[in-house]
Amino acid sequence: MLSFPNAAPPVFSLAGKAAGLWLAAVFCQAAAQGAEPARGVDELSQGALQNAFQILRGEYIRGADLTHDELNRAAFQGLLDRLDLGAELAPRTEALPALTRTGLLAELLADDILYLKPRSFDEGTAPAMEQKLRGHARTRHLILDLRSPAPPGEFELAAAMLELFLPRGELMFKLKQPGRDDARLFLASREPVWTRPVILLADAETCNLGETLAAVLRARRQALVVGEKTRGATVRYESLPLDDAWLLRFARAEMLLADDTSFFKKGVPPDFPVRLPAADKHKIFAARVTVGDTIFDTQVPRFNEAALLARKNPEIESYIRRSTGGESGEDAPLLRDTVLQRAVDMLRASAHLEASKVKWPAARPEPAGPAAKKAPPAADVP
Repeated sequence: MLSFPNAAPPVFSLAGKAAGLWLAAVFCQAAAQGAEPARGVDELSQGALQNAFQILRGEYIRGADLTHDELNRAAFQGLLDRLDLGAELAPRTEALPALTRTGLLAELLADDILYLKPRSFDEGTAPAMEQKLRGHARTRHLILDLRSPAPPGEFELAAAMLELFLPRGELMFKLKQPGRDDARLFLASREPVWTRPVILLADAETCNLGETLAAVLRARRQALVVGEKTRGATVRYESLPLDDAWLLRFARAEMLLADDTSFFKKGVPPDFPVRLPAADKHKIFAARVTVGDTIFDTQVPRFNEAALLARKNPEIESYIRRSTGGESGEDAPLLRDTVLQRAVDMLRASAHLEASKVKWPAARPEPAGPAAKKAPPAADVP
């Protein structure tokens, strides 16, 4: 049950007209201004808020529209806006987002770069990740893509994935409920499968479990985050029915790191900011192409000396389609995942620099010359 400290009874109960006017005044303004309420409203006293609504109900040209039902709805909408990621209204028959797919996408982008993307965070994600990691144990680099839109999940699933990277017995994170001194601790209960650094891809659509992975691995300096800042929804949500059609989903416990660092409403910042519009990302994720097709450019066949000797013109078909008003494949815009491109560029540049280190020969000590003879002391003259 939602509570309001130092306030009159909630307006939802219609227990008192003055209380309803006061609470509605606060949250109506919040609803009009978004998540950040106007500064003037926060500075008004309770009496000033009540007077404002009494004036509106009596003098506003459509004061009759300010019924108790309208005030209740405005108060609830304003409350949700103020809580931001802390609560939301959801349909009871909520369907998964259109872009959400199940399973784990795995692809070798190069001989030494393994790409993993959980399409959804469910009980099968961690075992599938472990299977891929063990099957590519000799791969040097791992890119873990956490940008798939997914509904909020349970933190036990995040703990199962983190155990693949953290040593046994280490405190991964904890869940703390308000009003309680104790917290639920999540400790790694097995040996890790992957101990090398990780490149994480994240953005504003990363779900609460993906944010937890990014926060924990980044805090341990075991991962670099590429992309955009996450939302900051690092909480465990609980859903309670309001009626036959709607649920109230609200934050019940908060994820904290071992040192009590909180990311709620703050998000996990990227180490290397790279922006990709959400609409472009959705097109890339929905396209029926390989991951490599979205980051590597393929050379378009041209009419050159080799084609001349082979008596072929690879450009003729494209020329015919264009001359008849059609479009060739070259005219279609290329889908390019710039976030993943930058991550691959980083790994390739790092590998190139490591392989190109100049090994200077060790400096040899210079041979010592003949020892200088000391001049005899001058004799005393009588």
